[in-house]
Parts: sequence; structure tokens; C-alpha cells
Amino acid sequence: MNFSKNALSITKPLYRDIIQLFPLIIVLLFSFSSSGQHQERERIYFDSEIGNKNVASFEIFSVYPDGNGLKQHTFDAVPRRANSSPKFSPDGKHVIFGTYKYGGYKIAIANSDFTQQRKFTIGPHYTYVGSWSPDSKKVTYNKVDTKRAPYFQGDFEIFVMDLERSTDENISNTKGSDFGPQWSSDGKKILFGSDRSGNSDLYIMDGDGKNIKNITNTPKIDEFGFSWSQKGDKIAFHVIHRDAKSKYIDLYTMNADGTQRKNLTNNQSAKRNPFVPYYDGAPPIFYGSSWSKDGKRIAFSSKRNSSNFQIFIIESNGERLEQLTHNTVNNVFPSWYTER
Repeated sequence: MNFSKNALSITKPLYRDIIQLFPLIIVLLFSFSSSGQHQERERIYFDSEIGNKNVASFEIFSVYPDGNGLKQHTFDAVPRRANSSPKFSPDGKHVIFGTYKYGGYKIAIANSDFTQQRKFTIGPHYTYVGSWSPDSKKVTYNKVDTKRAPYFQGDFEIFVMDLERSTDENISNTKGSDFGPQWSSDGKKILFGSDRSGNSDLYIMDGDGKNIKNITNTPKIDEFGFSWSQKGDKIAFHVIHRDAKSKYIDLYTMNADGTQRKNLTNNQSAKRNPFVPYYDGAPPIFYGSSWSKDGKRIAFSSKRNSSNFQIFIIESNGERLEQLTHNTVNNVFPSWYTER
């Protein structure tokens, strides 16, 4: 009986203290929950042949940065072709991606959950995904600029489509291939690749196509598979040495002005990730890269561990390499995105 009274006398102040702390507990629980949800919204999108056992074709998938939570987003790729390279608008409302389902390779646009898909560009010309402007009002992309069929052959030019004004302008106008245009985070510059100098170099120009600058200028080295960091101060890119007897592909970083190049993978010296042309005479393809929002990690595709492309993550200083996909098919063109 005495035990019960003592227990009751202790329980009452404890109960009162818990009641007083209840609002703080709720806040802490909400904070932990919100933090967890924020981590789950960060996903890496990529193209993969997963599930296509008879006819190889690419669909769009995504995973969390730890490699878990695999999710498929498109389901209607043309056989032996692809739904490819999703890029989400900064306002979180739309996504553009490449597809063959409109006759030839074209850009599609959809809601950010890939519903209500429709053709984005007009005309018969082949078009390829570039990037959104920071205000989500413009899209820069590639078009094969030719006046007659076949519409997949001709100058590879950079266009800017203004969605509000319904204008579409060629801002590169150069013989050869200008490819992969990406807006800087402040919307003032566009990063792109070009073979206008005789090899594949990286360039930066103003958003209207003026003030073009070659920031690599490496006649014996090709740069490709590049991406701009969220802050716009760093660039990740892939490298192949043109004169090497056996060619291996490496991932590099550099400052946005082209200085302080750093090899993150050292595949050429270690003889990993060999360059195997998709067809005779083809340039390197399927090599994409994408930065995390905080600029600390880079997602990229590589054949370093297998005969198929897999998705990897590496820290921007070259440390902590992690493999995200582990399958027997090709996984390419990673794109890091934080869902709203």
C-alpha cells in the first residue's frame, strides 16, 4: 500500500512534466519527419534497359542517392529506342525528355509526374533535350538544322524556345555540332559542347548566343558528358585522349572558367572504363553526369566494373566512389533532382 502511494506521488510530477514538454516533443518529431521526407524527395533519374528482356529499349527510372527505392516513370518506349534524359523545370511543374514515339527523336513535355505527355517541339526535325532556364520560362535544346530530309542529318544547332512569347531561335549558327546546352543557375550563361575547333571542346556563351568562349581548348582531348554545378562555379565532364592507343574514359571537374582540372577516376592510367564505340566511327555516347544540389557529389555513368553501363556517385574531390545500380543491362544519363 505504501508502495502504491509513493508510486503515485512520483508519477504525478512526471506526468505534469511530460504534458509541459508535449509541444516540444511534437516540434522535434515534425522536424525529424520533415528531414526524412526531404531526403526521400532527392532522387537520381536515369535511362535503363531494366525489364526489356527480348527487345532492348530504354525507359526512365529513378532511385534514391543510396541506390534504394527503384521506380519506373515511363512505360512506352519504342522498341530498340528510348524514353530518355528527363530534365525538370525549376518550378517543379513540368519535365521534358527525349522520345521516339512522335516519329524520329523528339522532345516530349509532361507534368512532373510524367502524366499528360505531349510533343514539345514542332516540325519533323530531330530534337534533343537541353535544359530549363532558372525561371522555367525558356528551354534551350538541340535541333538538327536542315531544310530537307533526312531530318537527322545536318548541323547540330542550339535553339532557345521562349514559352511565354512562343518564339524559337537558333543561337549557335555554326557549321558542325553544338550540343548539350545547359543554363547556369543565374540564367546568364549557357554551357555547351562543340566540335567547331576540330575536336570536342567545352564552351560558354551568353543566353542570347553572344560572347562565346572556349574554356577547354584541348586539341588532343575530347570533353563531353558534362554538367554544371548548382552554384555555377564548377563543371563536371568526361575526357578521352584522342592520341591514346587504348582509350579509357575519365570523369573530371574544373572551375567554370576552365581552370584547375581534376581527374576524379584515373581510368586511363588504371585501364578501366574502355571506350567502345556504339557503332564504327561513333563518338562516345551514354556518358552523362549530374551534380547533387549541395555540390558535394556527382552522379555519372560508367563501364568501369562491367561490360554494361552502371550509375555511380563520387564526391567532387574524387573520394567515396559508390555504385548505385547493379544489374546486367545498360543504365545511362543520370540526372540528380530534388522533388518539390
